[in-house]
Amino acid sequence: MSPEQNLSTSEKQKLAELEAFRLARLGTNQLLDKLTSLMAQLLHVPTSLVTLLGSDRQWLKSKCNFGPDETSRDASFCRRTVERNDLVIVEDATLDSEFKDNPLVTAEPHIRFYAGVPLTTPDGHLVGGVCIIDYRPRRLDEKEGNLLRSFADIASGILETSNNVGFIDPVTLLPNRLRLMRDLEDLTTQSDKPHTLIFLETTRQGYYFELARGFGIDAVEHISYKIANLLRISLPPGLQLYSVMLSRMAILVPQADRQQAFDVLKDFDKRMEKAFRTRLPVRLDLKAGYHDFDPATTRARTAFRRSFCALYDALTNSETVMPYRADFDKAQRRKLELANGISAALKSDNQLYLVYQPKVCLETRQIVGFEALLRWHHPKLGTIPPLDFIPLVSQTTLINPLTLWVVREVAKTLKRFEALNVHLPVSINATTTNLVDDQFADHVSTILFELDVNAELIEIECLETEELLNNPQAVSTLDALKHQGIRIALDDFGSGYSNLKYLQRIPAQVIKLDKCLITNIDKDPDGLLIATHLIQMLQSLGFEVVAEGVEDATTAAQLEKLHCNIGQGYFFYHPMPLEEVLHVLNRQG
Repeated sequence: MSPEQNLSTSEKQKLAELEAFRLARLGTNQLLDKLTSLMAQLLHVPTSLVTLLGSDRQWLKSKCNFGPDETSRDASFCRRTVERNDLVIVEDATLDSEFKDNPLVTAEPHIRFYAGVPLTTPDGHLVGGVCIIDYRPRRLDEKEGNLLRSFADIASGILETSNNVGFIDPVTLLPNRLRLMRDLEDLTTQSDKPHTLIFLETTRQGYYFELARGFGIDAVEHISYKIANLLRISLPPGLQLYSVMLSRMAILVPQADRQQAFDVLKDFDKRMEKAFRTRLPVRLDLKAGYHDFDPATTRARTAFRRSFCALYDALTNSETVMPYRADFDKAQRRKLELANGISAALKSDNQLYLVYQPKVCLETRQIVGFEALLRWHHPKLGTIPPLDFIPLVSQTTLINPLTLWVVREVAKTLKRFEALNVHLPVSINATTTNLVDDQFADHVSTILFELDVNAELIEIECLETEELLNNPQAVSTLDALKHQGIRIALDDFGSGYSNLKYLQRIPAQVIKLDKCLITNIDKDPDGLLIATHLIQMLQSLGFEVVAEGVEDATTAAQLEKLHCNIGQGYFFYHPMPLEEVLHVLNRQG
């Protein structure tokens, strides 16, 4: 059921008036101008119009031989046509009780005859009229009436076509992002009042994807359109609504009226539940970010970007409404700079480098392997912590070339080890994005072949996330890597989605316990019990167990008592550059 069926008559009228206002703002239309000229010729009248009715005025969207571009709504003849939703004929306005005192009758242009048909949008909104006018009394026969109705249908089709050109979102029929940018730019020369730009996210992230998967894209567009319509009629006059993305909208409003918009948004979810009756699951989760700005001193793109940043701030912090914050914006711009800079770093010889953290046999305290850790020295920002850039790059197409760069550098390191007669494995971190690439295993194999490196000295560490465990391609890639002789390790086991049944599906030989499982095990009896049984169980299943994050002698000793295989952490060694690694290996003999 359409939400409009649950709206009051006044609300339906308001929605039609808003639609008329939107159509009026689209500018002139040459096809409509040709249509009105043809109407006048075929119906033998001096004047023909296509009108749009707002709450207090009538816009003349197209006209043939008529002076003003707009009139008051009260003076509009098409008002009666819209109210009756039918062909209206006024043979002599001076004899009509409603129109005889109309200023368009008693003064210029002295209208005497009027015939009009409602102008209706494809969604059923009565937005105005298609009419003919004469300045002497006359009649309209049935054939002429039918012809006028046909002209109205053509005018409706022309307006519908214009919706999809340039500045209108084809789903919600709201002004789109381009229109918003144009209006922001116009403010710089047309307004001296402070304004507020509000960005809205109408649903929780991922909801539209789930809806499309279950019900199809038509269902998503249907709900987006209905939400947009309800927002339009809920907002006070003068607050312009835009469609920026499918679930994302914007409101441009004078700053003095900002609170009115927030008051509407505050209760909008309840309003939606009342008006929206449908079999589809509608889950609103409104989040808003806004920026107050002075059009005279703030560029349009700056206002847009800051408002968008404020919305992202609200989404990130799960806040209903967030203002623009310069510190958050600065952090986001830094992230963008880092994401853009990694491409240049891959081409540079002196930005990216590896450090190596030794892994130690807990029984003998000898180094038995290393983990390669990526570092970045940015030319402008200095040393960048891995957590600042690796998660960013993981969301881009650069993660594969970055990981393969690490593989190549580790292969070169293993050749250095070989020259010293050292044959210790080095582990490399891979993301799920790497593993879902069906070419990743082949690329790794090619690098090892080119550098003549034994695959058994490479270990791939991957997080045991739900995304990995449930992705057949990722599991297939791990199988292919293992088939080459590469060892597979599940990293941070116990920190998130640990599910022991998946250990049978993942072709891993090594399990790395997360730091949270071993911290303070000497003081936490429950933690000690969990660690004890987990290590015993994993070893009984044939896994080598590595405890990472070992930072003190007590924890190391306790893990040794539990017969954990390997330890890694600052208690043994900090990550170190290759030359220091070679020195340590020489010293170990």
